[in-house]
Order: sequence, then structure tokens, then C-alpha cells
Amino acid sequence: MTEGSSADGRSGVTRSGVKPTANPSVMICMDPPRYSFAGLPSDEHVKAFRVLVSVFTIADTRRRQTHCKDTCGHTWHHPPTLAVEL
Repeated sequence: MTEGSSADGRSGVTRSGVKPTANPSVMICMDPPRYSFAGLPSDEHVKAFRVLVSVFTIADTRRRQTHCKDTCGHTWHHPPTLAVEL
């Protein structure tokens, strides 16, 4: 398990708005986390998506503040700006 993953899971569940007792919430907070979300019933997929996006947001924010601070060269942290014509 990587540093911060348990805390990221709990914070992500809180941020997602999904009940902590829902299957995806319980799975991401396990030690080690369970990632078999595709095996969940289809009515749980939206909850799993919300939990995962929230956890990834928490983890990416933490990593940007520590590992990538000031010297980041990762292209995914610097997406191109798209011009939108209306």
C-alpha cells in the first residue's frame, strides 16, 4: 500500500457524497483497498465512479503539493489550454 492511500480513500469517500457504508466506499477504504468495481451490480457503478474520482482528486492534490511542487514536468499536470469558439 502506498503512503496516503488509506487516508486518501477515507477523504475521497467523504468528498464524494457517497454513503460510507456503500459497497464502493467500503472497498476503497479496506486495507489493502479492493479495486474490483467492475464486479459490482450496475446500480453501484455511478457510486464507484464518484468515489474513485474523489479519491484520485485527493491523491493528485497531495502529490502536487509534495512530489511535484515547483519542478513538475509531468504533462498530465499541465494540460494544454484549449481555445473555445462560441
